[in-house]
Amino acid sequence: MRTGIILLFILLFSSCFRKPIPVSFFHTGEFTLEDTSHSANEYLQSFEDDGFPIYYLGPSKDTINIGTRYWRRGECRFEEYPAYCIFRYSTSNVSVQVATSFPACESLEYLNKERFIDHYCDSNHYYHASTIIIRNLCDTAVSLGITFSVSQMHREMLNSRGQWVKVNKKLCEEWLCGTGQPNIYLMPGELIISKVGHFNGKHTIPCRLALGRSNAFAQVYSNTFTEYINDSLLQIVEGT
Repeated sequence: MRTGIILLFILLFSSCFRKPIPVSFFHTGEFTLEDTSHSANEYLQSFEDDGFPIYYLGPSKDTINIGTRYWRRGECRFEEYPAYCIFRYSTSNVSVQVATSFPACESLEYLNKERFIDHYCDSNHYYHASTIIIRNLCDTAVSLGITFSVSQMHREMLNSRGQWVKVNKKLCEEWLCGTGQPNIYLMPGELIISKVGHFNGKHTIPCRLALGRSNAFAQVYSNTFTEYINDSLLQIVEGT
């Protein structure tokens, strides 16, 4: 009995001294991002680790909080689905920007027994990342598929022969169950905030993101940014 009381006291005492989750502010030139996340301490190891989680979906405003993942709450985002929306993307209706001027952290966090995110779980991962900003540029809703991630996006890298190589599949190309997942519609004037994780290695490679529903349709590309990859990932890019 006494031992149990002592252990309970130790747990309560130690929980009081857990480091608070830091809050970082980044100015994009259009708005301020308030990011509540642990500091990044590792890099992605595989191209298949890309997930492009959505952290914010809504109108642009002075300050946007992206501390936690976008989850569909109790209320519905739409009373009715948009009467008309765009399924094929072009540079006239959507833009993709990877903001590399400030660092970000892409969190992979697990749920506790109460089904809440456990920010202090030992199995969590915190990857070095950059922020992605996807904007609706037109006066019509844009459909971005189903799930809490940007499921229509993949990553490409430039090989030594000057060819852009698709290095992973879009989530919509995987066997993905959409039960209980929301339809993602980007309304006029709205934007999505997502994140792309980074790699670490000795090889410097130009990289870009491609947004499109299928390889059969035209893709909308992000700005080009730099990745650093290891030998094994380079073999995939070079096809060797």
